[in-house]
Amino acid sequence: MTIGDRIPDLSDNELESLYANAVRLKDPVSAIQRQQAEELLPLLGFAREERPLALIATQVEARRATARGKKAST
Repeated sequence: MTIGDRIPDLSDNELESLYANAVRLKDPVSAIQRQQAEELLPLLGFAREERPLALIATQVEARRATARGKKAST
């Protein structure tokens, strides 16, 4: 399992830490580390953008379910 495969299972803090490390490693380091960082950065960037949107969608759906429940009980 690669680090990229583990991204969906990372906590928000782990995701931010890994992203910061990948940005740092993109600069003057070994060619292998640079390549790994360049492969991970797009995946990490997407995950960082996607998580807040997924949370908002979950919150909206929960509010709708609550509203439907209130309408059914009145």
